[in-house]
Amino acid sequence: MNANAVSADMRASRPASAAPSSVSLVWIYALLAVLAAMHLSMVLGRSINWDEFWFYSQVETAARGEFLRPLQTIHTRFFYWWLPAMPGTEVTHILIARFFMLACLVVTSVGIFLAAETFSDKRTALLSVAAFLCAGYVLQHGTSFRVDPIVTAFLATGFAIAARTRLTLPSILALGAVIGIAAMVTIKFVLWAPAFAGIALWRWQDEEWDWHYPLRWIAAGTVAIGVFGLLYAWHGMDIAGEAASEEAAATLSRSSGKMFGLLANPNYPLVLKGLATALPLAIAAALVPWHALKMNAPWTRKVALIGIWFPVLTPIYYYNAYPYFYSFILPPVAVACAFSIPAMVRRYGQLTFAGIILLSALAVWIVDPRGVTAKQQHLVETVHEIVPEPVNYFDCCGMIGSYPKSNHFLTSWGIEAYMAEDRPVLLETMREVPVPLLIDNKSWFQPAFGSEEKTGIHPEDAAAIGDTFIHYWGQVYLAGRELSPGETLEWDVLVPGTYTVRGEIAIEGDTYSNGDLIALDRGNAVLRNTGQTSATLVWGKNPHIAETVPPEKIWTAF
Repeated sequence: MNANAVSADMRASRPASAAPSSVSLVWIYALLAVLAAMHLSMVLGRSINWDEFWFYSQVETAARGEFLRPLQTIHTRFFYWWLPAMPGTEVTHILIARFFMLACLVVTSVGIFLAAETFSDKRTALLSVAAFLCAGYVLQHGTSFRVDPIVTAFLATGFAIAARTRLTLPSILALGAVIGIAAMVTIKFVLWAPAFAGIALWRWQDEEWDWHYPLRWIAAGTVAIGVFGLLYAWHGMDIAGEAASEEAAATLSRSSGKMFGLLANPNYPLVLKGLATALPLAIAAALVPWHALKMNAPWTRKVALIGIWFPVLTPIYYYNAYPYFYSFILPPVAVACAFSIPAMVRRYGQLTFAGIILLSALAVWIVDPRGVTAKQQHLVETVHEIVPEPVNYFDCCGMIGSYPKSNHFLTSWGIEAYMAEDRPVLLETMREVPVPLLIDNKSWFQPAFGSEEKTGIHPEDAAAIGDTFIHYWGQVYLAGRELSPGETLEWDVLVPGTYTVRGEIAIEGDTYSNGDLIALDRGNAVLRNTGQTSATLVWGKNPHIAETVPPEKIWTAF
């Protein structure tokens, strides 16, 4: 009896209920299913980051037909015609959009698998995908409503095309198209350049250094430039040519000025946290250079592998390496890990390695804060109840995306740019357009209301905001003034419109009672509390008085 017959007899004699062997692919598929379930739960349960609110506000801006810079806003073209029309608030719409980001993550995972399988086998490629998906920052931010999942899906697709094809004409067109689209999504697509150079060098050797192969890459690059140019022209067609060019140049200047710099990343504690919450991938990545040095292959293979692996070093020189960045930069690293994972599996066994991946993901998933999204929903719903019609407003991040935000995005970049102008930008805005609503959702405006904390707000802006807005509910402020009994003051009205009297107030000598409405124009108005209790003049026609307890801690830290 030969070996095959013996093996067949053993399989036939195994009880039907016997568990799969420890080396069966069933365990890896089960692991991927559990990881997929975790990512799905993050779509619905992970708190919304301020970047996601800003991202959604750009979609609403496009839907209103307002100006958007031509670079890094192409994503709005896909969402603006349907997402704002969906039922629910901004929070609901972001959660809906996250399912599209989940689809992007699936595309990225398939791209990792296809590329990794080129260098290994099916088992190793699946484990490379699992190691990527279990990384803490990928689990938490891989489906966030940002440009990162979108551009990563395009780049991972292009990487798989480069890894698995000889770049015939259809492949050249496809590769050029996805890279051109990626460039329109975000200029940081260039951070994948070492990985693409690595895969190009590897595949060129596979082609036995055929001189036609580099020409195919040049052709793909030409296609990418053409696709980028067409998309740029289409997306910016509503902007005057000179204005579009100026805005594009400003975007490139701002971004490039903050992108690179040796040891420029101010977030090294976050890098260490990322390593600690992605140990399977981190260890596998750390072993890749050792494997490259030891592999029995020409030096060009070693250089190519290091190129594919090189993006893991990006946090050393990339300024904006926040946690959401890692789901964008780690896919080529996961592909490179296809060279080191087999050694780990041989040493510890497939089940042990898969178990470590699962435990690593569970350690992040279990402790991730729940319930924050409900607090965000509560705040957004209450704002819509207090101010039911769109108005200009100030806040940190465009949280009420369906209303026009009238101040800068309060990221570290945005605050630095604001401070660099060294002028009262917010006061100037208030003099140009009525801004009756302020949501202090990151406490940046608190110096205007008596806090001694230094947030960077210009003193004249702080004075104007403190003089214009009154605390209404939670983090919500409305234009208005509060007067103590018998108090008289001259108020510079920066927000013209209809106001509601609560109490007894004389305005320019005319007396108004509780509930009366009065229209105020810009300019000074003399207010006097004629009653025996405190009185309030508040913007709006009897704005809703919320009786619910305002939510606290509406953000989850990185």
